[in-house]
Parts: sequence; structure tokens; C-alpha cells
Amino acid sequence: MRDSKGDSSSDALPNRSGNDLESLKAKQEALPSAVAHAGQQTATQGFRMEQLHIHGSGSLAYSALQEGLKYFNHELGFVAFKQLDDAPGSVVVLSDPICSKENRKAFLEAFLKAKNDPIFLHITHETAELLNEKGFSVNELGVETFIELQDFNLVGNKKQQLRNARNGGKNDRLQVVEVEQMNDEMLNALKKISDDWMQEKVAGASEMRFIVRPMVYVDEVDVRKFVAIKDGEIVGFVVFDPMYEEGKVIGYIANQLRSNLNRTYSVVDYIVIEAIEKFKSEGKRLLSLGLSPFAKVGDSNEFRHSKLLTAHFKYAYEKANFLYNFKNLARHKSLYRPELPGAREEKVYCSMKTRFLLVRMIDVYHVLGLHPFRQTISHLKSQFSSWLKSKFESQKAECSDTAP
Repeated sequence: MRDSKGDSSSDALPNRSGNDLESLKAKQEALPSAVAHAGQQTATQGFRMEQLHIHGSGSLAYSALQEGLKYFNHELGFVAFKQLDDAPGSVVVLSDPICSKENRKAFLEAFLKAKNDPIFLHITHETAELLNEKGFSVNELGVETFIELQDFNLVGNKKQQLRNARNGGKNDRLQVVEVEQMNDEMLNALKKISDDWMQEKVAGASEMRFIVRPMVYVDEVDVRKFVAIKDGEIVGFVVFDPMYEEGKVIGYIANQLRSNLNRTYSVVDYIVIEAIEKFKSEGKRLLSLGLSPFAKVGDSNEFRHSKLLTAHFKYAYEKANFLYNFKNLARHKSLYRPELPGAREEKVYCSMKTRFLLVRMIDVYHVLGLHPFRQTISHLKSQFSSWLKSKFESQKAECSDTAP
């Protein structure tokens, strides 16, 4: 069974008028992940949901349901991708195929017959091995941080900042509650926080797309939303997407974390810590904090890889944080201490076959919502403007000092 389906994607809400609100809700309730759409799925959508519930143990498996993706469906499973402009066979694939581990090799062989020039993004070591055997170049993309829910705790000096978040939230009388059902009031509250959060971002910075599923404001199957409430007002939220195994939810990935409340402690960490306790009590196994792009990239000789691409990733991590907040993201996840029992890091990979790897990475950046050239120019203009301002202030101060 094969089909290809794609739709344009946007989680933007132009303003909060009733018509716009209803339009957004109607659009998102038509998503295959939406609770409202559960009884209206096509046969292929139903097939993908079934495969996801059985084989969707990867942290980005649920992200395959996001709007704007196309699919390769096969009797063994399916994979989600974004089509590139240069050729029909050129696509960017989202993570591992949604199929059994035993059938992954056969599935990839079938897929590569249909798409002969794919870029695989955010894949595991097992998939990287299979692709490397088929002549693909494999590079480390970064690390993903996992919490082993049943073993994780806040004990020890190295977790002091997490305890500060927990204690700060309690002392601030923040109440963390799970949203049982979305309504218009809740939608507007979460959208306001998102708007405020975006305004605080550095000028020219972008949101990561594709590997970070866009915000969905309506109720979705097995997706959980936790909010922090201060003096009756919602001041932060975290959205958790499910991971499955044999039809059961085994854990979650913290997909969207946002707050508009400025405190000396982290409001979103307080929400995550409270959610961890609830997930632990339910017997869940894993919580992914997501990918830290380009962090700890150190390709060895295990896989055939591009040294130039490795150097590029390392440079971007150190020098190009105006593209995305690479370092701060990795630093934040390090607070959960993956070097200690109860948490761990796993390498995440990208893979492609073309020889022009850096050229193809521009395509990847665009799929991710990043625009290196435009953002670099914006960054340089900002730097130059700051330099001119400091020069002017310096000369003004000198004139003031020498005035009679």
C-alpha cells in the first residue's frame, strides 16, 4: 500500500477574533492526530495511526502526524518526509521508519527504490548502520537527552538548579495542572504565552521546525498539556507527545516548553518536574527532552562520514547561535545530568548519499525553518549597529570629559 499526501502547515493565529479562532480550531481539528478527527480518518490515515501505536517508540514518531508532510506507505509501515524542489527523488525524511525493527532493512530497501536521493534527519544508530551499509554517509547530528522515569530523582549537588526550580515554583505558589480538555479560553491563554515568548527571542532567531512538531491547540490523541497557574493566570505550559510500544504509551517527549513569567528559577523546568512525578506514578518509562542540535558532535571512524560536515556542525554550535540557540539548549538539558543514573544521552544522526553534503545542508536548514544567509546578514547588521552605537557613546563620553 502506497500513497503520498501533503498539506500546507501553519500554527499561526493572526489575531484573536472569533472568526480566526474558529478557523484555527477547524483547521487543526482536521489533523489526523486530533481527537475530533478520530472517527473521520481515511484508510491510509487509519493505517498510519495503527502502525504508530504499534511501532512508534521513537521520540519523533508522533511528529510524523504534523501538518505539511508527505508519506511513503508500505505494507511494512510508513515514513514521513518533506519534498525538496530539485528532483522527485529528493526528500528530507523525518527520523526512523515507523515499522518493526525486524522489517526496517526491508522497508528501507523499498523506500529507496521510490526515493533515490533522500536525506535522513534525526535517525537512531540502528538506522544509521543500515544506511551506511548501503553507501550513505552518516554524520552525528547531536545528542538527545532521555529521562528514565522510574529511576530519576533530584538528589545530589549536581541537580541543585532543578531543586531550585522545584522549590521556587512551590514558594511562588505556582499550581501545575494537566489540561483535560481544551477550550477557547485555554487556547487564547496558550497563544498569548507563545506570542510573548517569540517577542523575547533574539531578533532574527528562528523556531526549529520539522523535528519540533508545531504547536497544536486542540485536543489530540494521547498528547498531554500541563500548565502553570499563578494568581489565577496561566504563565507557562509544556506539551508532551506520546511514544508507543505495542499499542501502549510508554513515555513522552517534551515537545513545546514556553513561559512568559520571568523568575530567577525556570518555570518550564518546574512544570516538567511536576509532570515527571505524575508520569512516574502512572508507570511510564521514558521522557525525552529532545535533541540538542550539533552538541557533542565528534564523528569517529565507526561510520563513513563527511569531515567537512562535522566541522560545519562544530562551527555552527560554537559560532552561529544567532541561527538557533544551540548552546543554551544543550546547557539547559545538561541540568538533568545525563551522566548520572536516571538520565542518559543518545547520539542522533543524519545521513545522505550525495557528495555535495554542505550544499544539501542548506536544503535541510530551510526545512527546519532556518535561513543561514538571511539570518547571518541580519546578525551582521545588528553587530555593526551595536558597534556604531558603542563608538558614538564612547566619543560622546570623551568629549564630555575634555569639555571645559
